Amino acid sequence: MKILYVTNFREIAKHSNGFISDYLNDLCFYGLYELLEKNIISELIDSTEIPSLYKEFKGLIPEKALWGGFTSFWLIDKPFQSVNRKDIAQKIKDKYFDIIIYGSVKRCLDYYDLAKEIYPPDKIILLDGNDETSLSPLSEKHPYFKRELMEKDSSGKNIHPISFSMPACKITKNTNTVKTQKYGTVIPGKKETYLFKHSEKKYYEDYNKSFYGVTFKKVGWDCMRHYEILGNYCMPYFTDLENCPKTTLWNFPKNKVLKAREISNSKPFKGKEYFELLNEVFEYTKTNLTTEATAKYILDKIQ
Repeated sequence: MKILYVTNFREIAKHSNGFISDYLNDLCFYGLYELLEKNIISELIDSTEIPSLYKEFKGLIPEKALWGGFTSFWLIDKPFQSVNRKDIAQKIKDKYFDIIIYGSVKRCLDYYDLAKEIYPPDKIILLDGNDETSLSPLSEKHPYFKRELMEKDSSGKNIHPISFSMPACKITKNTNTVKTQKYGTVIPGKKETYLFKHSEKKYYEDYNKSFYGVTFKKVGWDCMRHYEILGNYCMPYFTDLENCPKTTLWNFPKNKVLKAREISNSKPFKGKEYFELLNEVFEYTKTNLTTEATAKYILDKIQ
């Protein structure tokens, strides 16, 4: 399968206060890249390079243009120029690609006017990782994967839920059962707790030694923090998870995370039950919440 992944960091920056990264756009591309490395797909072209993914750009991009800087950044070793981005418009005209994926449909529609005239609607795939819950009108024409999906919008034939994910290479191998603090240091919204801005390693280690990592809905329900907690063998303490729509965080282990929250203040602490739950959600994360799993999910849905 040959895939054109339409993205443009300049257009993304115009729509997101100067930030060139878009979590869903970037993570889904990386998941497809993992499939390319395993020869599950034959070709993958990002129409414009995604600088925040290619390691060669690390240290060259101003911090003010990067949202976060951990987990979804600097994942690809290959030079960005190793991708053949020549003659994309002509290749679209020739139907060279099997499918075209728009990684951030509300921020970049490069080549769309051409592609829609050449490709059947079901071969143009739209990803919407924006915080707002509204759908693009294009959702009526093409398969549409929406991150903050409301139940009232979920019944359309083209509509599919999607969530952020964790690169498998970032998931810890240290299943540390000697927890030295109840909660992770970082409390969302309290900037005085953001002590690890320049060290992903220390940020991860802090969750790894904690029983719980505090998280909750901010602008949207989905957040990289949820996966960073789970991926570091820590349980999310998700304060308002019971209010999350069924179709948002659609594959998140909600019931087990809620159950773990219930026992957080048990006296004595139910350590055995906690670690049973933690082991279950950690294994679930490795199987279902990775970038590769998400890429496979997209391709399975459009077959």
